[in-house]
Formats: sequence, C-alpha cells, structure tokens
Amino acid sequence: MKKIVLIVLCFITCLSCQSQEKNDLEKVDFAKNYKEILKNTKVQTDAREIVTTLPVAHTKDVSQFRFGSVSFVNSKENAVKSSTVGILINNTAERLTKGIKIEVEDTAVGSELLAYLKSQYKDPKVLSGVPGKNSEGKVLGNSAYAWSLKDKTIVLVQYYEYTDNKPNISSVLFMVDNKVMAPEVQETVASRIIKTFTP
Repeated sequence: MKKIVLIVLCFITCLSCQSQEKNDLEKVDFAKNYKEILKNTKVQTDAREIVTTLPVAHTKDVSQFRFGSVSFVNSKENAVKSSTVGILINNTAERLTKGIKIEVEDTAVGSELLAYLKSQYKDPKVLSGVPGKNSEGKVLGNSAYAWSLKDKTIVLVQYYEYTDNKPNISSVLFMVDNKVMAPEVQETVASRIIKTFTP
C-alpha cells in the first residue's frame, strides 16, 4: 500500500513540475529575442502576419507553453488546422519581440482562455458579440474582446465554425506592445487589431 501511495505522489509531483516548466506567454519578456522564447521548438517564419502586418515566427509545438493557468495542447498530426504559438517581430532587420499571437483549435481551451482573461483583467470591451443562429440553426461568425492595459493590449477573437458537421470554436489571442507601429501605415498595431475585429 505504501508503494502505491509513493508512486501516486511521485506521479503528481512530476505533473506539477511539468506544468511549472511551461513557458508562460502572459509574462513573456518583450526584450527577449523570438529564438529564446521559442527555443527547443521547430520554428517557421513569415514575413507578414495577416492582421498585424508584422513579421512572425511561429511553432506548432504548443504543449510547452501556457498563458497564465491555461495550458496548450498540440493538435493531432492529421488535423486540418493546428494550434500555434507565434512571436510578433518589429521588423526583419532588428527582430525585436513586440507581441504574441496564439491560435487555439480547441473549444474547451478557448473557453478556458476567455474565462481566465476575464478573471485577471475584468470585463473586456466587446468589439463584436457572439453571433446568433443562422437560418439553418448554426452559429457561424466570430466574437472579439479587447483589454487595454498600461503598456499592452490583449485581443481575443473566437471563431464559431463547423468541422465535420460538429460545432467548434477556435480562438486567436493577440497581446501586443501599445507603442509598436504597423508597417507602412500611421497607426499602432493595437489600433489595427481592434479596428479589424470591430464591425
């Protein structure tokens, strides 16, 4: 009996150690290089993330990351869309970290993320509410929420969609430095994100 209790305690200790080892993206230091934040992962880079227009480095290996108390899980290998963690960079020359973009393809984790943000940062500004049912009784479209902090802006967008005829909510979280400017336009990236998701 003592051996069983000992094994269970060891297992619980290992689990708690693993969760502590996860890189907390809520507390990411924007002074760090993206390579340091995404270390030990397979990284891809894109010259332009579609909403922010900033360069982005991203990985599908999301299981080593969390946002506060919300942990992420890797998508199945054959999944149509995969969860990703991305680091937004000011430009391709300096490569300074200016924000994060987290894509979550799991309804439960997305709901947990929204609840966590509300618990930490109070009620958000609702950019667009939850869409109503269409003529077929399906909920399609997106909702979006924004939190304006002292030096950062957080925007969470939730997409209501159907995968294999089953309802699914995928989420995208942006957290950006309030001072970073969008390339080629005279506006901040935070302002651009908020405008994009405001009807």
